[in-house]
Amino acid sequence: MAESSTFEWSPSSLTLLYRITSALSSAHEENQVLHDFLVLLRQHFNASAGSIQLITDEGLMNLISYFGITEDQANSLQHAPIDGHLFSFETDVIDEIQIRKNELDIDNLPPKQLCIPVRFKIRTLGVINLFVENEIDINEEMAYLLLSLGAHLGEFFERTSIEKKNRLQLVKNERNIIANELHDSLAQSLASVRFQVRILDQSLQPVGDFMAFKTIDSIEHALDEATTDLRELIAHCRVPIEQQGLVPAVKRAVEKFRKETGIHILLQCEEQTLALPSNMELNAYRIVQEALTNIKKHANAYIVRVLLTRDNDGNIRILIENDGKGFDQEKIQSSEGDHLGLTIMKERAKHLGGRLKIESEPDEGTRVELRFSYQDTESDS
Repeated sequence: MAESSTFEWSPSSLTLLYRITSALSSAHEENQVLHDFLVLLRQHFNASAGSIQLITDEGLMNLISYFGITEDQANSLQHAPIDGHLFSFETDVIDEIQIRKNELDIDNLPPKQLCIPVRFKIRTLGVINLFVENEIDINEEMAYLLLSLGAHLGEFFERTSIEKKNRLQLVKNERNIIANELHDSLAQSLASVRFQVRILDQSLQPVGDFMAFKTIDSIEHALDEATTDLRELIAHCRVPIEQQGLVPAVKRAVEKFRKETGIHILLQCEEQTLALPSNMELNAYRIVQEALTNIKKHANAYIVRVLLTRDNDGNIRILIENDGKGFDQEKIQSSEGDHLGLTIMKERAKHLGGRLKIESEPDEGTRVELRFSYQDTESDS
């Protein structure tokens, strides 16, 4: 790329750069920022359509934002091969901008496709595509303008990635603090109560009160369950779900359920890995965990099935069903405040941007179905 320029920026170019930098530095959500970015390009270049694609770890072009393209057309472009979208640094800045014939085989798009590399420093992250009717004169100023737009967008993606990593680290630190507090406070309190119950049991031995012994046994059993639940909570706080991955975590939960209950449980999962952001992994896993816990405590089931699928469009479905005693949904809904676990499951589904469907009838078992969508645009590690 040329190290210096011999032109002066035109007012329109300076205005566009100012508006672009303002949009990319706004406090809006990433999707809104990218939408605003493309709107500015559409207005300035009178483009009929446009898109932003990022290079995935698998070497594909992942479509993350667009306008002027239908949803079906967008799906056909998703994860397109990287061929034809490679950029190299040229000695002449003008040669770095590609204008090509529209190769997307979409009838309603203009014949010309303007391709602008998205870069951060020397790394090419992706491409901006603008579909235009009119000729665009790629002189030195225009070339620098387009490359500057791609560079600003590249800086935005790099900054966003760093912020995500920082937030993730803060969450990990906070979870470790919570785990330590639970261990040092609540776990110790449960151990103390358990010790006192044992002393009470010993003191009542000479009396031989059957009802007292039965009550003590019930209390000890409840304390055992509470201690087990607390240990699991502490373990999950200290070992973030993203270090396990959703599929391995679900497999371990199923195996643990099988060992603890002796109930026949079947896991059907074609996915070996399922790349999700850490917050989505955690919410999805907690829904599975809560569903299995409810089966263990209330269902009296003989057979349990867990199904996990994902289609090519990124639609994920998790089904947990059992042949247990079920429940009356109207009664549950009328007293939802008394069933905090179900309420939390529904809230987690909302955080996923998905839908949780619970079907049950007395003596007819229960089906818990979670549906949500996610398209992996970059590695969330």
